[in-house]
Amino acid sequence: MGGDCSLWVRAATLQLDDGQWQCQVTASNYDVQDALSSPPAALAVRVPPQTPRILYNGSHVLPGQNITVPAGGRATVVCEARYGNPPAYIEWYLEKERLTAWSQTNSSEVERPRVWAARSVLELGATRTAHGKQLSCRAHHPSYPSPYYRDSYTMLDVTFVPEVSIVGADASSLASLEEGSSALTLECRADGNPSPYVWWTRDGQVIATNGAKLIRAPVNRNDSGIYGCQARNSLGTSDSVKIEIDVKFPPRVTWVGPDTVVEANLFSEVTLECKAEGNPTPSYQWYHNPNLSSMSGHLDDGYPISSTPQLLLHNVSYNQHGRYTCIATNHIGLEERSHQSEAVTLNVLGPPVGADTSTAHAWSGSEGRVQASVCADPPPRRAAWLWGSLRLDVPSHIGRYKTLEPNNINGCYRYTLLISSTSLSDARVYVLHVENERGFSSHSVALTVHENFSLTETAHVAPLIAAALLVAALLVLVLCLVVRCKRKRDSVEYKTDDLDSEKTVLPADAVYSPRDQPRTAAMRVGTGGPECVAGVAGGVGGMGGGRTGARYSPGALQVRRAAVVLQPPTTV
Repeated sequence: MGGDCSLWVRAATLQLDDGQWQCQVTASNYDVQDALSSPPAALAVRVPPQTPRILYNGSHVLPGQNITVPAGGRATVVCEARYGNPPAYIEWYLEKERLTAWSQTNSSEVERPRVWAARSVLELGATRTAHGKQLSCRAHHPSYPSPYYRDSYTMLDVTFVPEVSIVGADASSLASLEEGSSALTLECRADGNPSPYVWWTRDGQVIATNGAKLIRAPVNRNDSGIYGCQARNSLGTSDSVKIEIDVKFPPRVTWVGPDTVVEANLFSEVTLECKAEGNPTPSYQWYHNPNLSSMSGHLDDGYPISSTPQLLLHNVSYNQHGRYTCIATNHIGLEERSHQSEAVTLNVLGPPVGADTSTAHAWSGSEGRVQASVCADPPPRRAAWLWGSLRLDVPSHIGRYKTLEPNNINGCYRYTLLISSTSLSDARVYVLHVENERGFSSHSVALTVHENFSLTETAHVAPLIAAALLVAALLVLVLCLVVRCKRKRDSVEYKTDDLDSEKTVLPADAVYSPRDQPRTAAMRVGTGGPECVAGVAGGVGGMGGGRTGARYSPGALQVRRAAVVLQPPTTV
């Protein structure tokens, strides 16, 4: 005989219904052992556990509280879910990263043995990167409403010594800082817990700043230096992070000398020096402008001579006389900047100096110019031309000879002796004697007189016969022959006995005049003895001047065409 032994438990309770259930059939009588028992069936009455909670150092971490642990340390954190049946399953998360717990234990509650306390222990290593992250404990249980778990949260408060960094300082902006036109903003960013105090230093000295920000607008050259940023909290002080600020500014010459006017003796040694400030460090260029009269100050007037701050002049000469200018140059970015100093005037002092010998050329019958140049400082106070027994001071004139005031060009003086109606007899050596306060010098000029083949007529007719060069050449040749014949007819015929006569002795510079013109003579006595000077209408003439002009005697011609013999000068 069979039957259904099913049991339907309504409104099950943990206390009464949770446990092992068996179905039993009693014996048919007391004498027969036919009682039956079914295998036990477990009835578990599910009870949802309380919301999990986190414990640290034995204390419950309330909502909104943090777990504080020093960086590098370890924290033991416990999560428990109590009074559940069956026991809950617990997981740990750091943000979204799942962590592995050290252990989980399940134990029945002492006062309520039929429910369980689930406890999970997490050993957490604290790092700087974990600071401020959320640590969550999650309890899973089938009695929880969907999604069948509950969480409990806390924040990690990892304490550590500050670390600093400087932001806003890229290499390109730092390399282009220029005084007066650039601005600079730097921030010292400190990462530390507890929150640190930040300060700035420059070259090791604490400076006042706007908190963690360093602002310089615009930058100044005095802002250059090594800047350091540091931070401190209760755990300690950070290392210093340093950055170099290098403010560029154009060059400026601060000193040039030794003075604005420098005097040096001839052939001595002179040192000029230029000092300039600038960043980057400027380079130097010296310019020499010998033109003292130029006031423009442009470099086009001079030329470069040195690229060093000190200009050393050895064995100075008069051509180094003049203005010296120093130019300081640097580059900011791709742009060149420069500054010009005041000019230093170098005056070279010494006796007159010039070429010992030189030459001059003149055409017979035209004006001859005998010139010599000397340099001197102080300026010459006395000068004279000497030839033969004559001396002609500068400036003065006598007869056909005239000396001009010298032309002054940059401390050098050009002396000129003019000879009108130059003749072949004027070919000789002329000596210029120059004297100043520091000495004197003499300079010889050899004058060469050339025969005058006049081409005046040819010059006038040349444009008309440009297409007939050959005919023009023939005409020039014919004209030259005619001139020669005319000069021969006009020449003076001297008697042979006059040339050979020794009865009459005439001065070497005696001048003859035609009989039909008056002749005057004057005796001038100078320091060198008496001198005879003949004044003739038309001046002191030379050979070939025509019958109306003055002529030299045969004796005078012999003397003038002889070798030059220097005699004691006769002042005129």
